[in-house]
Amino acid sequence: MHLQLFTKWYVKYILFALCCVLLLVVPLFKGPWVGSESLLDYRLAQDPSWYDPLSTGGRFAAYSWGTALVLSAAPEILVLILPFLLGLLSFLLFRKIVSRYSQDECFLNISSLFLILSPAFLYIFSFTNHLFIAFFLSLSGFYFFTQKQRKWLCIPILALLPLFNIIITALLLILLFFYSFFAKKDRRKLFTLLFFTAVVSSVLYYSYIIYHTGYPHLLPMETVENFPLFQKIFFDLGSSYGLGVFLTLLAGMGIGMVWSEKYTHLFSFFAILFLLISSFFFPESLLFLSLFLIFFATSGFISLMNMRWESRQYKNFILLILLSGLVFSSLSQMTRLVNSQPDDAALEAIQFLSEQKQGVVFSDYSRGVWINAAGDENVLDENYLFVPDAEERYRDSTTLFYSRELANTTLLFDKYNISYIWIDDEMKTKIWDYDTEGLLFILKYTEEYSLIYRKNGVEIWSVKND
Repeated sequence: MHLQLFTKWYVKYILFALCCVLLLVVPLFKGPWVGSESLLDYRLAQDPSWYDPLSTGGRFAAYSWGTALVLSAAPEILVLILPFLLGLLSFLLFRKIVSRYSQDECFLNISSLFLILSPAFLYIFSFTNHLFIAFFLSLSGFYFFTQKQRKWLCIPILALLPLFNIIITALLLILLFFYSFFAKKDRRKLFTLLFFTAVVSSVLYYSYIIYHTGYPHLLPMETVENFPLFQKIFFDLGSSYGLGVFLTLLAGMGIGMVWSEKYTHLFSFFAILFLLISSFFFPESLLFLSLFLIFFATSGFISLMNMRWESRQYKNFILLILLSGLVFSSLSQMTRLVNSQPDDAALEAIQFLSEQKQGVVFSDYSRGVWINAAGDENVLDENYLFVPDAEERYRDSTTLFYSRELANTTLLFDKYNISYIWIDDEMKTKIWDYDTEGLLFILKYTEEYSLIYRKNGVEIWSVKND
């Protein structure tokens, strides 16, 4: 393997084509419906309104509306193509940013390759989610902030960014602070203006939400999910869009190579330290952290290539292992997304439910957005942060799952006017220890409920009306 290969004039076109292919894998093999976010944004985009009649029985629509509003221009088309298009633009933006700090064509092409193979990049731009537009805007904001002639374009970007993701907005502001403090001191006035722009935009938007809903709060299920330390950071150990292990190893080598020049890399080192710490609390930090690690991983890879090795075969073997590890992480990410929920069985059940008379459907809160996609109300869903009675609904849902007293179950079903019940195999494994526990017992041995759908592990029960 020779570094001269990465300096050929046609390499950048091959990388662009490879980026196109990798970003199309999930849409072609899975479609646009990955997770709950794509279904939610699509539904909101079809009818933007400050009132959501389907979530938790109807409530003030306290969402980050940016993505849904962008999709609302043409929901059926944009939900399919917008992540792909912004992914390509982000790829080009990344190359522009890297080219400002290194004129080496080899460095630029290798870092571009590492970007499109990173699990975070593939996760963000393979389907509609709450990150892809926010990350593209943050990358654009950073790019314009570093420019001489068009630096003021970052002001409207920072004004809009809070509508898409408030955490990414805060992370970007901190990174821009580090940049203006350690790298470009003449950007401090611009940073101050950006800071107040983003703060005012955030305060106006979220004050309006809090005025109508009250302050956000967490529910018990958020406190019981304890993940091992490294599982939160590394994709290969379970994180949705975490760091690749082999990329991190190369980045560690790259940092070691330039450690003697650490005072010329203060911006990068402070940014990496901050992002590493914040990633334990805010997973979005991993998106930015992966970009910094790609920069140093490229330096580490090039240094390995340029080192004198006693055995050329051993050198090629080590490099092949590292590259294989990077490729494996990307393939693993695409496989995980293709096999993610909702699967075909869930989508068929959603379609069946949409053809029934509309009503309230009871299920696990993680199925709430699916239920809304069928045009029905749910009792509780994942977007409960600004729901005033979320704690009460969560307690009642727990009672319904585990109580074998028909009187209690009937009382709660009447309270929420429940017409249907959604149960699937994953719920049975997650919630109950045996198949005659709680609600499963009541459904099986009482006549108040009838099974109207059973296919591929999904059951839908109807509540009989007297």
